[in-house]
Amino acid sequence: MTTCSENQPSVVLVHGMWSDQDTLETVEEAFKEEGYATCAINLPYHYSKAEHTESSKARLAQTRLQDYVAYIVEQVKQLQQPPILVGHSMGGLLVQLVAAQVPCHRLILLSSAAPAGINGVSVSVLRTLGSNLLRVPLWRRITEVNLPNIRYGIANSQSPECQQEIFARSTYESGMATFQISMGLLLRRYSAAHVNVDNIQCPILVIGGTADRITPISIQRKIVQRFGNMAQLKEIENCCHWTIGGQYFPKIRSTLFKWLAQ
Repeated sequence: MTTCSENQPSVVLVHGMWSDQDTLETVEEAFKEEGYATCAINLPYHYSKAEHTESSKARLAQTRLQDYVAYIVEQVKQLQQPPILVGHSMGGLLVQLVAAQVPCHRLILLSSAAPAGINGVSVSVLRTLGSNLLRVPLWRRITEVNLPNIRYGIANSQSPECQQEIFARSTYESGMATFQISMGLLLRRYSAAHVNVDNIQCPILVIGGTADRITPISIQRKIVQRFGNMAQLKEIENCCHWTIGGQYFPKIRSTLFKWLAQ
């Protein structure tokens, strides 16, 4: 975790599935260039594939959303002021769960995974998850993403070079966390993915791509509806799930800092 300044609200960045803190380097650099102090969090057991052992993969497989949230909350509590929380994909869900437990200055959700009660399952989502759905029982397995799945559902409107880079840097993910998110629609307020919206009292920016196939724009619209006047939605035309880099990031960057300047 990068050291943060104690004199101003820090920007805490949380990555998504099959990722680590390095996947947010483009976003982090943008904030640094605008004068913000940043903290890039690496979720527990999110090592590169080469660094993983059978033991670490077994621990990751059963790591829960609650474990991720508790880890982030502990990091946030060490800061001098409530931070700006930024999360991508699963990280977008995690920062909502964190903001429901500890105060934050602002909340930025980039292609957020669906909180409990919002349907996050569709044909395109299942196709993107691919063979991971055959790993039974899912809550005791790790998951990973293959290049065809990235080309189809994660970076479908990015260049082949960008798609290849995403694949090369991808890692394993917790099957338990994947299972918990997928059960959110069924379990609703009893789910680990349930966000207590009433506990979040800060401005929220939601950014989604209209070509996103794993966290479709319909999910982002429903998240905004839940938060009402506290939230603002920015839809990026033709952008896929990869709102943290690639060819659409200049527009996303401009949107971010215009909103923060309000």
